[in-house]
Amino acid sequence: MLVGMIYEQIGRHRDRKRYPEIGRSVDIGGRKLNLFCSGEGDPTVILDSGGHTAGYSWISIQPEIAKLTRACWYDRASYGWSDPAPSPRTPTAVANDLHAVLQAAPIAPPYVLVGATFAAFHVRVYNGLYPDEVAGAVLIEPSDPDAWAHSPAYMKGAVASAPPLIKKLSCWVLQPMLLNFGLLRLAGNPGSGQPFGMENLSSDQQRELSFLSKNPETAQGGEGCDLEEVAGEVRAAGNFGDRPLIVLANSRPWEAPPGGQYRQVTDAFNEYWFHRLQPRLAALSTRGELVLTEDAGRADPIIQAVTRLIAEVRDIRAKR
Repeated sequence: MLVGMIYEQIGRHRDRKRYPEIGRSVDIGGRKLNLFCSGEGDPTVILDSGGHTAGYSWISIQPEIAKLTRACWYDRASYGWSDPAPSPRTPTAVANDLHAVLQAAPIAPPYVLVGATFAAFHVRVYNGLYPDEVAGAVLIEPSDPDAWAHSPAYMKGAVASAPPLIKKLSCWVLQPMLLNFGLLRLAGNPGSGQPFGMENLSSDQQRELSFLSKNPETAQGGEGCDLEEVAGEVRAAGNFGDRPLIVLANSRPWEAPPGGQYRQVTDAFNEYWFHRLQPRLAALSTRGELVLTEDAGRADPIIQAVTRLIAEVRDIRAKR
């Protein structure tokens, strides 16, 4: 155990020196989060990366948005160059961290919030907690708490069938133990997933994003560990009222695994996903719009959606 702890600490020390920090460390009260901003103008665009992904994923998109207004990305706790935080992490914890870093920076509201995949939950919860600070939002390839109940069993994986207590013990006890004793590092941090936005980066940038998103310390990011708690927080967040909202979603249907036995359940899920769920997400705002595209996660559609949202926010202000 002692050897494992020493091994882990040496590994963390080396990890922090592997890539120079992009941005600045902002103290939010005993912890520091990395924040990077450029550009000038109003409203400020805040970019929140997809699940299990460091803020570096925006490195090719943020400069384009910064040509129009001030644009910022940040590393959630445990990712990139940000300090870890107590796990498991929930959308409310993430939203409060973001609020704290924006206040400490300081960066004045209101903001256009952009959240990719799981970060759409963070955006929705932030809007529920701090509605006066939100000018509008773009949700990229978002899901919804209700999607879990409609998704086929094969999409959920073996962990879905585990009792809730076992899942919580895994997050709260087993995972921290494996991390602190160096076992996650020794095993190559398995199960950490593919970072969002890799297709927008060069091969060198992809390697950097993968490291910043998947080194052992990122296991403390713990997003989605307790899905019931996450779902409750997102549902309680409410809607966006009349704030502009763009939901940018993939038009490509989900594909069933080979063999044919999953085709029927996959077709049913596609029907729910495209004809019920995505329109309902756009309806979270009276100014909501659903945009379907084959490449929702690529730079061009994202930049176009954010550009349109900025223009709409400015037009609304001009008319008041």
